[in-house]
Amino acid sequence: MNTVTKSNKNMAPVKKISKSKTVKSRIPSRNNAIKQFYNKDYYGKNLLPTTDIIQYIDTNFNDFISMKEQKTAQNLPAASFEDFFIVDDILKRKENIADINIQINKQPNVSLNKLLAYSLYYSEYKKWFETKKMDIALFKNQIGKDASRMDFLINKKKINFNDEDENSIKTDKFNVVLMNILSTFTVIDLNLINKIGVVMCQNILNFIMDLISLLVMEKFAPEKLLITQVEKNAVITLTKSQENIVYNFKTKFYITKDGGIYDAELTCGDMEFSFLIDLKKNTYKIINFKCKYDANICYTEANLGNLPSNVSNVVAEKENSNYLTYGIIGLGIGGIVATPFLLGALGGKNKKTNKNKKTNKNKNKKNKKTNKNKTKKRKKSFYN
Repeated sequence: MNTVTKSNKNMAPVKKISKSKTVKSRIPSRNNAIKQFYNKDYYGKNLLPTTDIIQYIDTNFNDFISMKEQKTAQNLPAASFEDFFIVDDILKRKENIADINIQINKQPNVSLNKLLAYSLYYSEYKKWFETKKMDIALFKNQIGKDASRMDFLINKKKINFNDEDENSIKTDKFNVVLMNILSTFTVIDLNLINKIGVVMCQNILNFIMDLISLLVMEKFAPEKLLITQVEKNAVITLTKSQENIVYNFKTKFYITKDGGIYDAELTCGDMEFSFLIDLKKNTYKIINFKCKYDANICYTEANLGNLPSNVSNVVAEKENSNYLTYGIIGLGIGGIVATPFLLGALGGKNKKTNKNKKTNKNKNKKNKKTNKNKTKKRKKSFYN
């Protein structure tokens, strides 16, 4: 009788069949099983697989808090650029005029996992880690929210999101896209999927830009750097030989004088960088960093005076720390100005079309109460 049992399927292959061919033939079935597993246990739920990166983030959170408390006692920030990158002498030099064009490598003893974890700890330790473990529901929500408003390509193709979907569903659909791509050349790695999720959260870009801002500001301290006219995008490459994400960031900036700016129309610096996260090699670096400024241009007026009428000044102080006072300024001149703590400022929002403008206008009165209720519910969600 030629009945093939389940146990027989798991037996070692017959000698005539090559090992490579056997492994290759099993990949599609393994990938199908992984997809079914995800769809059954995670799709449509406030859950994600607990993989190595999630465990790393949870395991090292207490150490981060202890370190943060020690640094706070010394009036220092929880993290610095030097903690993660090798700082060239040109970045430390005090100068009012600079023209920098360099590559910046990672610290050799710092892992990619640590960078990813710190990007979440740094600004979300109170909201996402109330139980000393990351709130997966909030994390999953943020992935969908940020991925859907980020300008990015995967293997040169744009991923479309449905604005009507909940953020967690956007994450699920995004993860399915990733799994479908990975399944064309390898076995799906759910830990890789989760790492990409961390990188898609705008926290990583906020974190890197925050560290860069602090570093550059030291060149003309005690004045501050205020960024405007931000341009950013991401390029994701997932192939047999490459698994990486490159964030491209470009901005103009002001340099303050006595904590203020002379002219909201006049910037005095340009900055751009490409930040590579290599998920296959588990490494990262800033491929190219350009920063050009002339602080003297910002100080051309005879008297400082008050900020322009179209500028609102918001000051965010580090909790229990006198290390620095960070100015966050929003201008009504076609740009976003913020530094550091760029939470939300760098994300942007999807613009809804006016396709059904007239129809919606006629329904406004009828749906007034319903819309109010929906608004209240949205206010409870993270980052709204």
